[in-house]
Amino acid sequence: MYLDLLHDTSSKVIFFYMNIHSTYALPSETSSRFKAGSIGEKNQQKVLEAAVKIFSRKGFSGARIDEIAIQAGMSKTNMLYYFKTKQALYEVVIVRVIRQWLSSLGELHKDDQPIEVITQYISKKMQLSRQYPEASRLIAMEIIAGAPTIDNFLQTELRSWVKEKGDVFSVWQKEGLMAPIDPPHVFFMIWALTQTYADFESQISAVMKPKNYEKEIYPPATGYVIEVLVRGLDLKSRV
Repeated sequence: MYLDLLHDTSSKVIFFYMNIHSTYALPSETSSRFKAGSIGEKNQQKVLEAAVKIFSRKGFSGARIDEIAIQAGMSKTNMLYYFKTKQALYEVVIVRVIRQWLSSLGELHKDDQPIEVITQYISKKMQLSRQYPEASRLIAMEIIAGAPTIDNFLQTELRSWVKEKGDVFSVWQKEGLMAPIDPPHVFFMIWALTQTYADFESQISAVMKPKNYEKEIYPPATGYVIEVLVRGLDLKSRV
């Protein structure tokens, strides 16, 4: 019943062209070096997309710079022009993926309609899992390992973001438009449900046996996740 609240989210989202303002400085924030649409920016995009694939399959330790360069279709020397070290490239990839996830919620205001905001957010998060499952698995690997590379980012930028958005949730809760659940836990639940379809694709495939995972699993799953969370969070529309 909640799917009629969704807008069209079929267009493909590009992770790494995002320039999200933050208080956390990346070790190699190179986007400002290149003009939009330039060869340099396009090559940087290729490196970042290649890095997601290699890192998500082999982890940081197992991935090699020359593998990423081959995946990106360029020489190792050329690739190192954009990112000087594997560590710097890895951190940029991880942080930009998370920033894209965070940006999918958009600006939040206390006068917004809670049910519409959360429904849209869930839909966009499911879309990101569907389009970029390897990116989701990469983040899962980093977090499970104890977040050795992005611990500072999580304790600064992510924590601040959760607090800012959570304050709006608290207002909605006081108005009776949302269940009185500690806001950080609301985000934990949304992230867990929306990312599981990417992170545990092999498990879901083993049980469901889809011929086309993306087309058969994600559309109904998006509706189910929305239904469960809207009901569980007791979201209501402002009259």
